Amino acid sequence: MDDMNSEKVEAIPDKEIDASTNLYFWLSTVLCTFGSVPYRTKIYFGREEVTKTDDDLCGTHTSKRPYAELGSVDRGNCLCCVSVESALGAISPGCGCDERRVDEIVLELKHRMRQRGDAAQVRMAEATLDRLEQVDAKLDAILERLAIHVPLSMSMEDRPEYENKLQPME
Repeated sequence: MDDMNSEKVEAIPDKEIDASTNLYFWLSTVLCTFGSVPYRTKIYFGREEVTKTDDDLCGTHTSKRPYAELGSVDRGNCLCCVSVESALGAISPGCGCDERRVDEIVLELKHRMRQRGDAAQVRMAEATLDRLEQVDAKLDAILERLAIHVPLSMSMEDRPEYENKLQPME
């Protein structure tokens, strides 16, 4: 086929990243934060959406977002701390200075947003329309080969299976 193969979106395997706070760091801040800061954070990258699961003293909190709804995904800096900033909220793995893990999460989110976000959905819709046009051309060729005449447009009332079935409303 033509350039349709180049427009295909690659299949990305699911992935999970542990973005938890360092346990000793969490323990040292638990009194100041009243335990509201999660001690465990898991990020699950699915096919169509990302899921963030936080565990804190109040329980487990899960947040899901389709990649198209994440908006901006950036690396945030505050003094010496780094974090992932997105619609999922701030994510600061380790002691807040785990640059490698933050960069890994930012790159993974941006990659998946390109593959599954709004732009990718537009590309997939355009590829579907191209494919539909190809199928339409093939159907026209088959009808021509079999010498079947099909009117270009026909209203529902003009179709034989609908004759005498339409009753006026009283």
